[in-house]
Amino acid sequence: MSTFKILVTSQKGGVGKSTVSANLAAYMRRQGQSVTLIDFDTHGSSSTWMTRAPNIGVVVQHHVLPLDQGGNRPILDARLHLRRAASSTEVVICDLTWTDSIAGELMFEYDLVIVPTSVSEIELTATAGFLSRHRWVFDSAIHTPPTLLVCPTRVQVEQLNSDVFSKQRFPVSFMLAPPVLEAQSAREMFERGYLMDLQDACGASFNEFGKSVCAAREMRESAQGMRQTINTRGTASSMRTAGAPNRATAGSNFLANSSTLSSQYSILGRHRMQKVRPEELSPKAAVQAPAPQNTSIASMSIPQFLKRMSMGVMSK
Repeated sequence: MSTFKILVTSQKGGVGKSTVSANLAAYMRRQGQSVTLIDFDTHGSSSTWMTRAPNIGVVVQHHVLPLDQGGNRPILDARLHLRRAASSTEVVICDLTWTDSIAGELMFEYDLVIVPTSVSEIELTATAGFLSRHRWVFDSAIHTPPTLLVCPTRVQVEQLNSDVFSKQRFPVSFMLAPPVLEAQSAREMFERGYLMDLQDACGASFNEFGKSVCAAREMRESAQGMRQTINTRGTASSMRTAGAPNRATAGSNFLANSSTLSSQYSILGRHRMQKVRPEELSPKAAVQAPAPQNTSIASMSIPQFLKRMSMGVMSK
């Protein structure tokens, strides 16, 4: 199996990008994968977190890109470090604050692009603008586009009932990850441990996020396998869908357009539920299963602000 390459990026600071990078690397390592974290940011927050927290076997690198040199130098350096890491590990996660001096072609090097965002209207507008400027990457019919996963971060519990997400229009197709909740316990874990080990709602929410990343990976790899089989038979054109030719996600079964974000959320949920359903039949699983009335993020229910989007509030 080839290396799975993940880019965690945003043009905005303070949205939890480094937190997501470091903790996702720890989560993937805990799943038994060999993992390399490449921190491209000047401040090196994610790499510092991992080097000072308990060592769980993640290879940590900090490489500051020469953004001031302009031209192709930043993307060439990033490609070099990425490809070197990919030659010796199963998962590579790169933490990068995006700037206009970075060529958008860099995103084609990755299988999954994760864009963390808070759910404030200002942040969502900035995120939508960032995605709009790079729409050509995610809609590319020439290169295999990366899968796009938007991750609501630092979400307050009361915001789960907000309709703020439905007010923002997004220009590209993407999958929506379960939100990562805000908590004082998360701040206290900085450089001391990992969110997946927190025994509270924040920890549960991050574990749900980690599972969704694994599900997105499985779905992409499955779709790529299908495409390779079809290409071998000379019928690749049958995989193309209107408005998304030759999309690496096997068409609309994987990504819906931005008017059906609740469906996107459900696709991840359904994929995961199909895998865990046999386990739920065991007595042990029945005892451990959350009660139906539990409204925490760990219950895998769709937050209210996502449910509202299925009512046609949002349009492309």
